Amino acid sequence: MANRTATGAGKPPLYKIVMLGDSGVGKTSLVARLTNPDRPLNHDISATMGIEFDTQMLDTPHGKVKAQIWDTAGQERFARVLLPTYFRKAKGVILVYDITNAKSFESLSERWMVQLNDHASSDDLAKLLVGNKSDLEGSREVSREKAQQFCQEYGMEMLETSAKSGENVLKSFEQLIGIVHDRALAATKNKSGIQGMNKAVPHQTVNLEDKNKDANAAENACGC
Repeated sequence: MANRTATGAGKPPLYKIVMLGDSGVGKTSLVARLTNPDRPLNHDISATMGIEFDTQMLDTPHGKVKAQIWDTAGQERFARVLLPTYFRKAKGVILVYDITNAKSFESLSERWMVQLNDHASSDDLAKLLVGNKSDLEGSREVSREKAQQFCQEYGMEMLETSAKSGENVLKSFEQLIGIVHDRALAATKNKSGIQGMNKAVPHQTVNLEDKNKDANAAENACGC
């Protein structure tokens, strides 16, 4: 028998995830490496102007799912206008910084988490912190310890990646989409459970007058 996804349907579920971070941290390069892992990375990739998205099939512990990955400009003048549309119906977010650029890391708490809370329900979104450009270890400005503290504060996991070498790129997207899919399955299970309980315990109306009659009949029968 052929394996089926955890949803029980032949068509894999589709989840929208978004990329956040300053311009130049490598968001577009990460998506390019994910969607075309064997293609040489274009080091002249220009800053994204507006919004772009790619769709990619990804593996999770509960089957294959489809990720719609949205990438937006890091520049403030674009982000301010586009973020409301950007976050609509999103189920997960990857916050990206450059490990060789301390300012890009500081922007996560100073700017991007604020934007996230303003335009989306942060608690409902699965989140993953990604420190890109791990191949430039000699130029590191952001320690792993500092990144882990950020994760503890905002309740998320982290990975360091290299869009150049491909290190942890696929893993980062699969890790986030796995969290998203787990949440969706849990929500469906809980909803089914509640509906089942409602069906198992039908609503009954108790007539107090009839109940008193039954009690009196019982007393007369026993001679009390």
